[in-house]
Parts: sequence; structure tokens; C-alpha cells
Amino acid sequence: MAAAAASSDMFDEIVMAEERFHGEGYQEGYAEGSHVGVVEGRRYGSLHGAKMGSEIGCYLGFALTWQCLLQKCTDEKN
Repeated sequence: MAAAAASSDMFDEIVMAEERFHGEGYQEGYAEGSHVGVVEGRRYGSLHGAKMGSEIGCYLGFALTWQCLLQKCTDEKN
């Protein structure tokens, strides 16, 4: 009887192997994808933030230049 139960368990393991491997692969893929997604998101955020900072700095310089011209400033730094 014990041999039949062991044989049945081994047969169940073989039959259910695809489902088990699918589940394990999903879990590993999810963990790796989460990590890669965070890294990619940080890289994209820093690149996009640098572009936005550069553009805002350009607008600031433009606005300060016009402010100076409209106030007829004689000092170069103001």
C-alpha cells in the first residue's frame, strides 16, 4: 500500500510539474521585473528631471533678462 501511495505521489508530481514550474517561473519573473522596473524608472526620472531642470533654468534666465531690460537695469548681474 505504501508503495502504491509513493507511486501515486510521484505520478502527481510529474503531472503537476508544468503547473509548479509555471508558478515558480511567474514568481521569479515578477520579482526580477519589479527590480528592473524600479531601476528603469529611476533612470528615466533622473533623465527627465535633468531635462526639465535645464528647461526651467532657461526660462528663468529669459525672464530675468526681460525683467532687467524692462526695468532698464544698468547693473549686469541684476
